Amino acid sequence: MNGKDKPKKSEESAPDAGVFITKGMQINIPRFSIRIGPDGKLQSDPLVLHTSIDLCPYWLDIAYEQLLAAEKASEDLKTAKEAQNSEQIATALHVEFTAGMQVIMASAVAMDAYYANVKDRIDFPNDLTRTWLEKGTARYKQIAEVLRRAFPMTHATAKKLRDILKQNLEFRNKAVHPPVGTTAPALHPELNKVTDWRYVTFRYYNAKATAGLTLSIIAQTASRPPKDKFSALTSYCNSLMAKVEPMVKRWEIRFGKLFGEKGHLETRPTAT
Repeated sequence: MNGKDKPKKSEESAPDAGVFITKGMQINIPRFSIRIGPDGKLQSDPLVLHTSIDLCPYWLDIAYEQLLAAEKASEDLKTAKEAQNSEQIATALHVEFTAGMQVIMASAVAMDAYYANVKDRIDFPNDLTRTWLEKGTARYKQIAEVLRRAFPMTHATAKKLRDILKQNLEFRNKAVHPPVGTTAPALHPELNKVTDWRYVTFRYYNAKATAGLTLSIIAQTASRPPKDKFSALTSYCNSLMAKVEPMVKRWEIRFGKLFGEKGHLETRPTAT
């Protein structure tokens, strides 16, 4: 390339004026002051605008959309099994487990986002956070403890919550940290054949249970924030529930009741 062929360096164009705001975006002005100067005129610091988007409901949406894909693949798997078409069975297994794996991952990230928002809005001791880091406390234990401190619940409900979170995050960990090398196969119940454990672990049944449990925990806790403390948490929960309530209705139209009338973490079958 000679000198004539070299592209000319264009000047960087300045962004358009203003900040583009969308529905659901949170706006904050972290610092701003006005004062009267020595000459009697008003003076002010430059206005700094911060924005934020709560990712929790977006990940819940992603989990639901991928669940529909896993559901469709599960139906295709049954059809292929009845037709004894090995090629179609292989294709359906692949689609079911990849979609199911994404459901489980999206559900885990949604819960993590919810946990972070809740923890930030309650009085939580810094020394406990340091202790968790030093001891390598399991993530499900941390999330369960924050939700227990944030929302009113019985001891039995707190234990059930902890067990559910442990189960869900174990599935997530299997996706993020799978064993290296070959492992023993497992029985795929719907296919009624032994195959790779990943096809079994991330199948539609487990994906549905994980997504349902995640949505249930978030909906049931956020809909009942404490009445006499953590006003910032109450405000956040009210805002979140405006997005989550339609998700619960959508789920129940498609899959049936998400939790019982009293709403004590009663959900669809436990994943296996």
